[in-house]
Amino acid sequence: MILTVARKEFREIIRDGRIKWSALILAVMLVAALGTAGQRFADISTERAAAQEVVNMQFAAQGEKNPHAAAHYGLYAFKPVTPLSFFDTGISSYTGVSVWLEAHKQNDAEGEPARDATAIARFGELTAAFTLQMLLPLLVILLAFPSFAGEREAGTLRQVLSMEVSPVQLLFGKALGAATALSLFIGPILILGLVGLAFAPGGFGYLGHGFVLVIVYVIYALIFLFLTLAVSANVKSAQAALVVMVGFWAISSFVFPRAASDASRLLYPTPTAVSFQANIDEAMQSGLNGVSPDTVVQQRQEQTLALYKVETVEELPINFQGMIFDLQEKLGNEVFDKFYGDLYAIFDQQTGLHQMFSVGSPRMAMQLASMELSGTALTQHLEFTGQAEQYRRDLIADMNRDITFNSEAGRADYRAGPELWASIEPFEYKPASLATLLSRLGPSFMVMFLWLALSIVAGVLAVRKVKVTLG
Repeated sequence: MILTVARKEFREIIRDGRIKWSALILAVMLVAALGTAGQRFADISTERAAAQEVVNMQFAAQGEKNPHAAAHYGLYAFKPVTPLSFFDTGISSYTGVSVWLEAHKQNDAEGEPARDATAIARFGELTAAFTLQMLLPLLVILLAFPSFAGEREAGTLRQVLSMEVSPVQLLFGKALGAATALSLFIGPILILGLVGLAFAPGGFGYLGHGFVLVIVYVIYALIFLFLTLAVSANVKSAQAALVVMVGFWAISSFVFPRAASDASRLLYPTPTAVSFQANIDEAMQSGLNGVSPDTVVQQRQEQTLALYKVETVEELPINFQGMIFDLQEKLGNEVFDKFYGDLYAIFDQQTGLHQMFSVGSPRMAMQLASMELSGTALTQHLEFTGQAEQYRRDLIADMNRDITFNSEAGRADYRAGPELWASIEPFEYKPASLATLLSRLGPSFMVMFLWLALSIVAGVLAVRKVKVTLG
């Protein structure tokens, strides 16, 4: 009986010209977004890989130079793009694409694409994720809002229920018919997207991410489908069902995300860039525990002289200047860890608040999951900057170690050769595995499954109420 109802619902949806045109518009927008994304990924991934190769070659080709001067010469670390990063751009337009790695400084990523964007970009960027998150629910609502209310107005609902079909069978039959029609319109495009992902450079390794994304968006569509059917069964007219569901879509898609953003800024404000840097500069001068770096250096010098049983640094078998450079780096790193750690803790609090608000908005839970799987969430950006910073620290430590053990004490004209630069491995960002991403998405998945369960329960309760009413 469920299949019979599904076939009937499917035929009615296919015959509706308005639905066909709406689905066609959504499909065209989705194809355009995916096509543009593929081209942008090819261009930008090639550009950043080439830029990273150039800076690596420049660092290796420095010639003879003092290692500390080479540490200040530094190099850039470019953030690679994932094949799915243009399916859902996430926050990548507002985060930098490269980090300058140099001695004594932990620099922020720079080169945010949003800075070069035109004013019209404020209205949003057409991506496949944006198209699905915003327009797919509207198409689902358009498919399902007259399912019960329309038949009630036409006088056919009582006749259907008087036949050998239970209200619950009717609910799942209508849901299956609408889902089949929706998959007919959107399914081929998603399959085409997965095929394109498999053939994109490095895309085969992200097929698992792509399959999970498809499943997540299917759940997102099913939430709106069962909610629409529940509302359609509860209200007296199809027009009322449409108004209620469009209102819910607007609140969950616009009001809740905006409220979460404003609340996070109010409850967990981040310091301004000026005050943040001023606090770091002050701590670098005075020290975190009230002991100045100069005092720490003097104490280390006394300890080193006592260890080697000499009176002056010139008598040391090592170059103490390299030890000073290394100690200054470590003291600075403690300052960076403290202030950046506090900043990232605020980011975690803001993200937690967004996850709380997602309980009232399936779109917010969907958005968090989509960005994480596409590699464009805040966590991935912080992982990139964290790996770049660790690379910087290892690089500077290698430079200081060479000064300490390969140059004479007090010799200011020491020069290292190309073999030192060649010994430095190039920077390579290692993204988190799919298993790690899925573990992070536990709260978002829980919210989405909760919404799906509640929407199905709401639909079942609504159709049972219809049975009682029609008695």
